[in-house]
Amino acid sequence: MVRYFWWRRIPTQSGGKFFTHFTEKEGLSNNSVRSILEDKSGNIWFGTYGGVSRLSREGTSFTHFTEKEGLSNNIVQSILEDKNGNIWFGTAGGGVSRLSREGTSFTHFTEKEGLSNNDVVSILEDKSGNIWFGTFGGGISRLNREGKSFTHFTEKEGLSNNHVQSILEDKSGNIWFGTYNGGVSRINQEGVSFTHFTEKEGLSYNDVWSILKDKSGNIWFGTNGGGVLD
Repeated sequence: MVRYFWWRRIPTQSGGKFFTHFTEKEGLSNNSVRSILEDKSGNIWFGTYGGVSRLSREGTSFTHFTEKEGLSNNIVQSILEDKNGNIWFGTAGGGVSRLSREGTSFTHFTEKEGLSNNDVVSILEDKSGNIWFGTFGGGISRLNREGKSFTHFTEKEGLSNNHVQSILEDKSGNIWFGTYNGGVSRINQEGVSFTHFTEKEGLSYNDVWSILKDKSGNIWFGTNGGGVLD
């Protein structure tokens, strides 16, 4: 469904700056927004508690994708655009839905297809084209570049905690995972060994929500209660 709307600018307290608001009133599918992505064409995607809303690059219309249109679950926690232009959605309970580049069909990846857990919080495509999924309770699932098979990394394989909230690849090809109360785990580019960073090693707090690599190559960690660490 496409909905057209007029947008409005609201002035802030000072400085002549403006906010533009997008809510259900303006056509957003739900006011609880968990994730945002800008695709290669300039469209903005919002993962909400009511499915996905895509704002056109002109900022004039929304297109919605919900369970009715084929999305596996309407609570969308993470969004990724891969190198081929497909859009991936990590959901709370419905696993992963991949929307084709044309925006016409969904492919689903759930526990039935080999995903470790259907609660998918974070997604990353690495330099080799593999897709990594951070789940809340099932650790990590890595889908090979052909999209045919999964490899799992859990506490059994050396991950610090099976609740993975964020993922990042550094310039050397190592993959970093921010976990719920397990600090950070880094797997080497060969995918064979983990290094852990917790409060014991100097991390401010073990509940890591977000990870960022800056232009200088520093890695930043956003925590739930311990501030930010680089």
